Parts: sequence; structure tokens; C-alpha cells
Amino acid sequence: MHNSTKKIALLAILTAMCVTLRIFKIIPVPNVQPVTAILMIVTLNLGFTFGFALAILTMVVSNIYLGFGIWTVSQILAYGGCVLTVALFAKFTPLKKHFILQLILVTFLGWEYGCFVDFGMSIFGGFQAFLAYWAGSLTFDTYHAIGNLVFYPILYKPLNIALDHYQKRLS
Repeated sequence: MHNSTKKIALLAILTAMCVTLRIFKIIPVPNVQPVTAILMIVTLNLGFTFGFALAILTMVVSNIYLGFGIWTVSQILAYGGCVLTVALFAKFTPLKKHFILQLILVTFLGWEYGCFVDFGMSIFGGFQAFLAYWAGSLTFDTYHAIGNLVFYPILYKPLNIALDHYQKRLS
């Protein structure tokens, strides 16, 4: 029971951090925020289930402030896809041991997230609607990808140290 409480507390702290960083822009450029980088680091350290729970909570709580709509479902599924991508790469490649591979993947996740959101938003409009959403968001998805590339090295060491400390306290 004690470990469950620690996991819930960590999830709450990380959710608060992601929500705050999503709502209050550090850099005033659209789609540039550290949430994707945090989700990747958390997923690499704590696994798919924890990463996906963090993604869901981040989107739901932040959209209380930013606004709910059909896009909320697309955002949750998009981050779920990103977390799954990280978990699969971690399982089938030496991702955890190679920082450059992590940088490549976190950059790609900016475009993956955007593509999933575009797909979700165009589900009723067919392929032509998807192409319209995709073409309209490509610049913003590129901002997201570049933002991920910038934020990941900044967050990598402090977040990994904190999560290592957390895991040692669990055992």
C-alpha cells in the first residue's frame, strides 16, 4: 500500500508539472512545450502504463483550463501513440543506452503527435480532411519537433536523477 501511495504522489507531481508547463508557455512559440520530452523520459524510466497515465491526466487537467472539445480525445490518443512508440523502441532497441537515438526519437514524436491529432480530427471527413489538417499543421508540428529536441537535453539529467532516486526509495 505504501508503494501505491508513492506512485500516486509521483503521478500527481508529474501531472502538475506537465499541466503547468503546458498552460504557461515558457517559450512564446505555438506547440513548443516540454510535455512530450517529459513523457518520453518518464516512459523510459517507469514504463508504458505510467507514461500513458501521465499523458491522460496531463491532457484532461490542462484542457480544463485550455478548453475541452473533440480534440481532447485526439490529444489523449496521440500522446498514447507517442508513449507506445517510446515503449516499443525501448523494448526492441538499445534506446536507453544511446542519447542520440533518444534525441532522434523525441524529435520524431513532435510529428507523430501532430499526425495522430490530425487523423483524429479528420476521422469524419475522410482522407481529404486528413490531408487538409496535416498540411495546415505541418509548420506547428515542426515547431513541436524542434521544441522537443531543445527541451529533451535540458530535462534529461535532472528528471532521470529524480526518477532514479524515486525508484531507489521504492525498493
